[in-house]
Amino acid sequence: MAVAPDGVRRILRDTELSDAELQASIDAGRRMFEQRTSGGQGITQLRKDDVVERLAAHLIAVGAERQIDSASESGGNVSFAGETGEGLRSTSHGQAAIALDPTDRLETEHIIINNGEH
Repeated sequence: MAVAPDGVRRILRDTELSDAELQASIDAGRRMFEQRTSGGQGITQLRKDDVVERLAAHLIAVGAERQIDSASESGGNVSFAGETGEGLRSTSHGQAAIALDPTDRLETEHIIINNGEH
C-alpha cells in the first residue's frame, strides 16, 4: 500500500492543498525517510507508510500550511511551529514520525542536527 494524498489530508484535516501538492510532500517525506534510515530495510511497508504520511504532514506544517504553535487573543500574537530549530520535534506530525520510526534514526538525526554535528 502506498501513501496517498487522502491519507495525508486525513492527518491535516483542514487543508486546501491539491492532490499534486500533497503528493509532492509525500515524495519528499519518502526520500527523507529512505535517506535517513538507509532505505528503511527490514521495516514493513505499512510502518514505512505510517512514517511517510507523518513526514509529509510535517513538511506541509512547516511550509505551505504552517502549524500554529501558540496564539494570544489579547495581543493578536501567533507563533508558528517550525521556527524553533527543533526539526521534526517542532510539529506534532514530526513528533509522531519519530515515535513511529522503528529504526530510531529520525530521532538520532534530530539529535545530531541540534548538536551541530550535521
